[in-house]
Amino acid sequence: MQKFIYYHRHGETHFTAKKQGYGDHQYRALLTRLGQQEVKMLGAALARRGPFDLYLTSPLPRAVQSATIVHGYLNNEVDLQIEPDLIEPINESSTDTWKRITRLAQRLVAGKEQKVLLSTHGYLCIYLSAYFRGNTLSDIHTFANPPTASFGWVELKDGQPLRGCRISDGHLADLSNSLR
Repeated sequence: MQKFIYYHRHGETHFTAKKQGYGDHQYRALLTRLGQQEVKMLGAALARRGPFDLYLTSPLPRAVQSATIVHGYLNNEVDLQIEPDLIEPINESSTDTWKRITRLAQRLVAGKEQKVLLSTHGYLCIYLSAYFRGNTLSDIHTFANPPTASFGWVELKDGQPLRGCRISDGHLADLSNSLR
């Protein structure tokens, strides 16, 4: 069976705009005006790759806000569901995060859905990309954090990766410089 798994990073927040960490503000970080525009462009780009059979989002507000905007472009073709395993690591070791993402990826590969969409965070996009490329946790340091509102994907056949794209952000090229 052929399967596609798409994963996207949330749009810009005040923290990402200032290149700051979230600290104890994980549950208060929302999208900036630019972040909302980025995610609208992301939604239009992802709508061309649908329809999707499953759409999961991290429970953190910036990911839910991004997923809600993207969902509007999908013409309600699929319900949006919270997936706790997509949360950004908070007081969690990289080993525990890797185990969590590995379990999630294996569950998605084994699932019946043929096109899956995930709304998550930069680090989780890195972990997902590394997993599907056959990398290990020790390889993670070679991956750069993807831009906000970018997405990646992997195509699988009979559970094995055929091809994929770690970062796709061409949909953001037309974003007005006046917003940046």
